[in-house]
Amino acid sequence: MIIYSETCKVTAVASNKTTDAHVLTLRIGEYMSVSLNRSVKLNMTWNGRCFEGRVAGMDFESAGPEILNVSKGPRG
Repeated sequence: MIIYSETCKVTAVASNKTTDAHVLTLRIGEYMSVSLNRSVKLNMTWNGRCFEGRVAGMDFESAGPEILNVSKGPRG
């Protein structure tokens, strides 16, 4: 089982400003939903390189959350 961080870094493409976001939903290699400043929900899709999304006319990118722990299941 892989355990991911509950937060990730999200960068506004135009200004190159990075902020912490709270991960709401995550499906690795498909999509991720995050909360910016605990007030704005941002839905992001995987483009093969990173997660990308748009809200309020601004584009955002993220590598996604960090892996915290990898453990093997009961079958090894």
